[in-house]
Amino acid sequence: MREPLLLEFDNYVYVQGRDLMDEESPTHPLFAEGTLPEVVAELRAKLRADQESFRPEVLNGPVAQGIRARAGQWFQRIDFPAHGISTTSDRAWVYFDEGGVNTLGKNLTSEEACLLRPLPKWMYLQKRIPPLEGKSILEVGSSNGFFPFRFAELGAKKITGIDVQKYKHESAVWANSILGWKMIEFRHSDFLVDLSIVPHDIVFSSEVINHTLCPLWAIARLVSLAKETLILDTGVFESKKHEMELSSGWSRDREKLYFLSFHISDGLLCSYLRILGFRASEIVKYEQRGADHTLYIIDTSGLHQRQDSGEIVEDLRRSLTMEWTLPGH
Repeated sequence: MREPLLLEFDNYVYVQGRDLMDEESPTHPLFAEGTLPEVVAELRAKLRADQESFRPEVLNGPVAQGIRARAGQWFQRIDFPAHGISTTSDRAWVYFDEGGVNTLGKNLTSEEACLLRPLPKWMYLQKRIPPLEGKSILEVGSSNGFFPFRFAELGAKKITGIDVQKYKHESAVWANSILGWKMIEFRHSDFLVDLSIVPHDIVFSSEVINHTLCPLWAIARLVSLAKETLILDTGVFESKKHEMELSSGWSRDREKLYFLSFHISDGLLCSYLRILGFRASEIVKYEQRGADHTLYIIDTSGLHQRQDSGEIVEDLRRSLTMEWTLPGH
């Protein structure tokens, strides 16, 4: 990795591997001081309550049959309170892995994180997102539908969940057929190439852009779809240098790719957002030190106003506003 560089010439400044500006975006802890142990205790109490209130007969009901038919696809815990059951009521239904960010910096075990996922993440998100009442909100990477269901509970007017994985999409549609939220639409699509997706007031994406083939383009696409706010919950390096690392997961015989993931430094991400036209004050960060994960709450309204007034460099404007040229036009 080359060292960051800043050189001044007669009519411009050349920057390599660092941000041009020294101004920092507002940064806050992901959890208020001293509250993380309380959150962990509350989550573990939830698991104990699951065991204490469990009734074996619910595993024979029609909702259990629907969950069982989609076993292995339940990456998220979906609760069906009216039926006394959730997608984690039988361990055979649950997708187990290392638990990722839902371990809350390894304060929960991988097993606990997978049985609760993504409730641990929701414990910090619900305190940081803007008011949703009367708003339209788009989730990119909606999986089994956990977050759209929470957004509906908070009064969002219109909710769209997009997922590129067919079986995840189908599980969300089925779950909503039980829960009955009328303002939610789930779509099986790739947001990077689906031009029919319209902008929403708020766009939310959690741990998705790093799994795309072109993560920086994915960020620009999310920005173009967010009229007021982009909520970006993603893994980053705690580094001011410009860094990116590619990781991948494979089957044990090394024949099948399970996933790819680009890890981006906070410095690179924030500098890139500046290139897109954002100001430091429009990017608010919530960090959990040592967890390599940051929640970015990005005010997009000013950026779109500056785009409309021609303040964004012409070389990038058409790309940033997604002015597509279609065949025959």
